[in-house]
Amino acid sequence: MGKVLAQLGRERAAAVVGKSVSTVYEWAKEDTPTLPSLMEALALDTAHRLAGGEDAPFRDAFSHQLDIEVDQQDACRRALIDDSVEFIGEAGDLQAALFIAVQPGASPLDLHRALVEVTQVEGVVRRIRRRLPRFLRPAMSTGPGNTGGTHQ
Repeated sequence: MGKVLAQLGRERAAAVVGKSVSTVYEWAKEDTPTLPSLMEALALDTAHRLAGGEDAPFRDAFSHQLDIEVDQQDACRRALIDDSVEFIGEAGDLQAALFIAVQPGASPLDLHRALVEVTQVEGVVRRIRRRLPRFLRPAMSTGPGNTGGTHQ
């Protein structure tokens, strides 16, 4: 909104959306709880462009927010892939350790190695168990399911 106000001025920006000067001034504050509607933002971007502005401030802000949301959800998906790859490796290590532990003459150290591998597999499974439900909760999607959420 600050770019629009700088290009158009408060009175002209207010006239474009049919709002008071105090309302458009409020929209320019970073911590404001109020924002223009999508149609008002489009009208302001259009007026900004027609007045010689090179960009579209609201479109750019929405695009930036979209990128942040997609990156966060994609990070969760990537983290699940990483966990899956780690599980495969740890499960292979556990399988090898168990094979050695069940051989005749296996030592207590061999059994302890197998226990360590079980613990490592359990840790990865716990992370996967915590992560999977986030893919079931609808976020900003209008379709079924979800592509993830926060990846922590």
